[in-house]
Amino acid sequence: MARTLLDAEGVDLFGRPRFVEVKLRVPLDVGRDGHRAAREAVDQILARVRDVREHEQALKPGAVFCYFSNAADAPTSRPTGLRDVFDQFESTGRPVFQDFVTMAIDRKDAGIDELLNGEEIIVTHVSQGRILRTQQLHEFGAESPVFRIVGQVDAGLFPLLSAEHKAAFSFQVLRSTTLEGAPRFRLHWVGAGEVRDIADPGVAQILKRFQQTLDVESLRLAGLISNGEQPDEEEFVLPLLQDLARRLAGRARRAGKRTGHAKLRTEQGQRPTTKAWDDARDAVDERILRDDEQGTIVVVGAKNRVHVFSFDARHVTSFMMNGSNVQRRRGEGRWNPAEPEERGEFRLALKKRIERGEEPPTEPEPPTAE
Repeated sequence: MARTLLDAEGVDLFGRPRFVEVKLRVPLDVGRDGHRAAREAVDQILARVRDVREHEQALKPGAVFCYFSNAADAPTSRPTGLRDVFDQFESTGRPVFQDFVTMAIDRKDAGIDELLNGEEIIVTHVSQGRILRTQQLHEFGAESPVFRIVGQVDAGLFPLLSAEHKAAFSFQVLRSTTLEGAPRFRLHWVGAGEVRDIADPGVAQILKRFQQTLDVESLRLAGLISNGEQPDEEEFVLPLLQDLARRLAGRARRAGKRTGHAKLRTEQGQRPTTKAWDDARDAVDERILRDDEQGTIVVVGAKNRVHVFSFDARHVTSFMMNGSNVQRRRGEGRWNPAEPEERGEFRLALKKRIERGEEPPTEPEPPTAE
């Protein structure tokens, strides 16, 4: 019966759980109570599918679900300015967006003075979900599981590849339920910009690892609940959000220093070899690696050439390195094979840059790296 219901609801075969837990009352008088008992089991399975479906439909990249309009694609669901972040829900469930810098000034957030003075710094602010729902009425989704925010990190301002001005984002942790009935935390971003356009590729790696952490913590929370505990979910994720805020701010400072150094090298005429894009274009899967520490793609080319790119195929640097040193870095775990989707996105971005006619580096062969 459960398989038939999932088939009827169009639940993908590979997305189905191994078990679906329901509370089942076995009728001893089937003639009187059999239909009602069966109906209760069916309703539980359908309710589980409906909760998962409604949550999935409420997730639109960059947007907050509007309970007043009952939609994630309503005009009120998205911020309009690059610096706008999610502030709170109105009493009627409408999302409210505010200028991040203005809010940081009012809150006297750490680092705001440096940001206003033009320093390359990322300011962050952590909010718990209950603060964001303070004004929201029960009738307009205050306790709804459809789009339940348990916490949020506001961060900015990030330089973008596709925009002249910098942008701020809200990185939210949403609480949902799996088809098995277990809790699940997932990362959701909100902003008028595009997260994939953030100039520092290390930010994308931080967010990817954060979702992996949320997956692990979701299992830990499920274990606590199965043991009869009832932890406060917002307190449960608060340390995770605080760690995310620290990583975003710290990564941005390091990226700013590296960017300045790269510009200085360019001004001095120490740009990498013209073989960078050729080697990247011709590289087989085994020669496309990922540097998790730096948040970059490493391409091992021919004749001891090594090229470093951002994940969106912007060239960072090139150097000479013999094969033994390449293997040593791989053995130490500094360089790891890129995931298939990472290789695909990198190759697609590289192809687009070449098709746009962007000029590759033209300086002589770079120095050897140890």
